Amino acid sequence: MEEALFIKEMNNRVFIRAQGHITANSCPELKARVFDRLEAKPAVEEVNIDMSDCEYMDSTFMGLIVGFNKRFLRFSPQPVKLFGLNETCLKLLKTIGVARLVTIGDEPPRFPEPLERLGPGRKAEAGLVLKAHEELMKLSDENEKRFSALHSALKKATADDSE
Repeated sequence: MEEALFIKEMNNRVFIRAQGHITANSCPELKARVFDRLEAKPAVEEVNIDMSDCEYMDSTFMGLIVGFNKRFLRFSPQPVKLFGLNETCLKLLKTIGVARLVTIGDEPPRFPEPLERLGPGRKAEAGLVLKAHEELMKLSDENEKRFSALHSALKKATADDSE
């Protein structure tokens, strides 16, 4: 299944659908769109992510979910909601510690159609990947160890980019 992300906002609710094998290269446009909307008025009341067609997600996408949740919880009493997770994705979220931060459900609410397909992934810049992994590293000592080598490489890459 082709990697794709879809989005739509309706009635101050954000709806995201993940399809296929979601990697860092799918994330830049999604991050920009969701972060911009979470900072805008009126406040977002729900963030719903349908994972029913998602076969796998990488750690950058998981870090992005943590970032969405962190921003969303600034003004909402309820966390981001994920629906329809397969066994692989649920295990990843539990292993990394994301599952304890979000609400996980089986059946997504009714999504407005059609959703807008976000552009095919442009190469994710080191800064985006770095921030996503820093969010994950804050969740546990295990994650700090798990991502320390990648973190060091990304810090170097972002420092090299700024020169």
